Amino acid sequence: MKSPFHRRVKTQKLKSVIKLHLLGSIAMKNLLSKRLRTFLTMTGIVIGVGAVVFLVSLAIGLHGVVNRQVLGSRSVNTIDVTTPNSQNILLNDANVNKISQFAHVTKVATAYIVPGQISYDGSLSDTVVYATDNDYISLSALKFVAGADHLTGPNDAIVNTALLSLIGQSSSSSALNKKLTVQSTVTSADGTQKKQVTSNLTIVGVASTGAGALVYMNSQLLRDAGATQYGQVKVVAANRSDVSVIRQQIEGLGLTTASPLDTLNQINTIFTIFTFVVAGFGGIGMVIAVLGMFNTLTISLLERTSEIGLMITMGARKSDIRRLLVLEAMLLSMAGGLIGVFLAWLLGQAINTILTIFANRNGVVGTVHAFSVTPLLVASVIVLTIVVGLVVVFYPARRAAKINPIDALRYE
Repeated sequence: MKSPFHRRVKTQKLKSVIKLHLLGSIAMKNLLSKRLRTFLTMTGIVIGVGAVVFLVSLAIGLHGVVNRQVLGSRSVNTIDVTTPNSQNILLNDANVNKISQFAHVTKVATAYIVPGQISYDGSLSDTVVYATDNDYISLSALKFVAGADHLTGPNDAIVNTALLSLIGQSSSSSALNKKLTVQSTVTSADGTQKKQVTSNLTIVGVASTGAGALVYMNSQLLRDAGATQYGQVKVVAANRSDVSVIRQQIEGLGLTTASPLDTLNQINTIFTIFTFVVAGFGGIGMVIAVLGMFNTLTISLLERTSEIGLMITMGARKSDIRRLLVLEAMLLSMAGGLIGVFLAWLLGQAINTILTIFANRNGVVGTVHAFSVTPLLVASVIVLTIVVGLVVVFYPARRAAKINPIDALRYE
């Protein structure tokens, strides 16, 4: 039976004898001794990592752009409520009061939505009239391009750019304070009677809402005329987690609900798939980089067989040889990974700047973020390069540790 002393001596013999900083210096000199090979290998890593970061940052950036475009100024906690049958299920004050009493409901905004006609300079144009309040307007996806973003007086009106085109106003700012007449139709609760309501309004704000002429005016004008049924109600939940419960309660009244979360979840699903697809395309470059690094380390090992044998003869341990190869792989992968991330970020920022300048020249306000390099993406890529380096160096390091010093010296 071996004594503890013998076991301790054997354990000490397996430990590394070359300090880490010396191994790092040797690894650096080995890489610099073959500058062209090292440069080509690192270039492959830079291209592979840069392609992954560039394409994934494009997916992340486009995801954010689409989310902002879809949600606009609306909160994800907002629920749009309508009625599937206005004759049998009424969206009136009684149901609105019930909804406002549900737990975790913080705000309820209503709007009468009726057909109407705009009279301006003797011309008539069809439009959709939203008789509402400022709470509803603030919860709607309105992008204001001129004037106020709310109604201040009983006869104020906010119109969209599509309506200005119908009445012959080419400039949004010049349309402010213009007078127009709105004729809207109010239907009785039982649907048997219709009443024409004429309102003389002043344009105080202009919004861009896409196709279709729209005008927003004070709801009191139609309420005084006998309007009882709302066209839409917006409900705001206290928290995002409360949305599904409140929607179930509202649908229990026979009403129909919709939420930006529905669209948001669909977008997230689509862009998750898109991210994996573009990462796969970028991964092709990564595979090429891995093969290049494996080839470089293997050839370097074959070229230095006698050198490694000499190191072992002079007292270096197998663990020292493994650490040396691992350090070379880490230097290659880490340097190439960091440079690849930086170049991908730099290219993305340059494209964002160009797109922002182009958008601002065409009247779009704000900064375009088509490419977005997040800290999570950077950390994930750095970890990936480290893992790849360790995987690639596993075989060369294992083979180097098995070199017989006598055979290695003869190899020279």
